[in-house]
Amino acid sequence: MIKVTFFGVRGSTPCADSNHLRYGGHTSCIGVELDDRLIIFDAGSGIYNASPLALQNVHKEVHLLFSHVHLDHIMGLPFFFPVWKKDMTVHILAGSVEPYGGIHQFLSNTFTPPLFPIRFTDFPGNIQCRDFKVAENLNLFEGLKIDTCDLNHPNGAIGYRLNYKGNSVCYITDTEHSPGTLDPAILDLIQDSDLVIYDSSYNDENFSTYKGWGHSTWQEGIRLAKKANVKKLAIFHHDPSNTDDKMETIEKLATQEWDGAFIAKQGQVVEIG
Repeated sequence: MIKVTFFGVRGSTPCADSNHLRYGGHTSCIGVELDDRLIIFDAGSGIYNASPLALQNVHKEVHLLFSHVHLDHIMGLPFFFPVWKKDMTVHILAGSVEPYGGIHQFLSNTFTPPLFPIRFTDFPGNIQCRDFKVAENLNLFEGLKIDTCDLNHPNGAIGYRLNYKGNSVCYITDTEHSPGTLDPAILDLIQDSDLVIYDSSYNDENFSTYKGWGHSTWQEGIRLAKKANVKKLAIFHHDPSNTDDKMETIEKLATQEWDGAFIAKQGQVVEIG
């Protein structure tokens, strides 16, 4: 059984107002339960709400995989309870930070006074940091196979595919597509997968306005999913300017376009297998 929980679905910045309640205002964080193991994608502000689930893990450990380390994807890390628990192990993995000194050095330089009052190196939890290269074999635990690919985003980003007991979940966020060309690396990564979580910050109509920002559209997500024979597509990383009413409109348009698509909502749970 794979259980996916959307703890944060927003891009760029948290949105805490009455116009962002139905779909959620926390930034990127996805929890993936693989039987009694826990993988978390990104540490946006939503990771705070993933804390109870992580603390209940029978193995007293969690694997945190970063797509990249822009602020909206790391801001919640100091507020993730396991990093403060001496009996918890938090494995942090990143594949795009080596040019900047590696993930441990980056987090040590970031979460330190005066930005944060306690140094990352003084967090009490057993934190294990690891940098990896795309296509490197990531052996986290028995039965799990992880595939990765590079994404088109400023300063780099990584796409993931978790393969577990015949099912798969893909996390493809913060990537900019080239209009008229489906990204072959993404197509290969998501082929025949059960669920693809895809960066859908914009739409085809306004996409050119944000050229170079490193994001994609819900229409491109559908095109990729249909071409790759994907079962379900989660439209994700919502633009902060997209209010609940606007998201509702996108949801209607997207589901009319393809019945395999849905809008990721904060707190939503999807079970696979």
